[in-house]
Amino acid sequence: MKSLIPWKNKHDDAAPVLWSDDWFDRFWEDPFRNALSPFLGSRSQRLPSVDVSEDKNEVTIRAEVPGMTEKDIDLTWHNGMLRIHGEKKSEKEEKKHGRYYSECSYGSFSRDIPLGDTVDWRGAKANYKNGVLSVKLPKTESSRKAIEIKVN
Repeated sequence: MKSLIPWKNKHDDAAPVLWSDDWFDRFWEDPFRNALSPFLGSRSQRLPSVDVSEDKNEVTIRAEVPGMTEKDIDLTWHNGMLRIHGEKKSEKEEKKHGRYYSECSYGSFSRDIPLGDTVDWRGAKANYKNGVLSVKLPKTESSRKAIEIKVN
């Protein structure tokens, strides 16, 4: 927005932080998340980034889920929907030099990806390496063929 409106406020120190130029510029990157983030807490940050791509023979889904192991991730297929669910629990306890330190953390996410009947879930293959989950699903025979629809 700064490039569109070359205006400078003479009283920068008096402007509230909430309405600074940086906030306004960031707001338009993702208006719903940025406007509602005080109410959502950290939940909006728990959803993994997901890329879905396809070629002639298969659909590939890549999800960023760093800090987890294969045991922390569940994949389920139901009614044409692939669900990626992860849950991580961590507890740490130290007793040193007459001091006691305890910390626990918990986090989970669930992401549904609609694929319909275009894939054969029985042939699905999943791999987890370096914080990236990769799922490959072969396409069904009917989804590999393009169907032409004539317009009158």
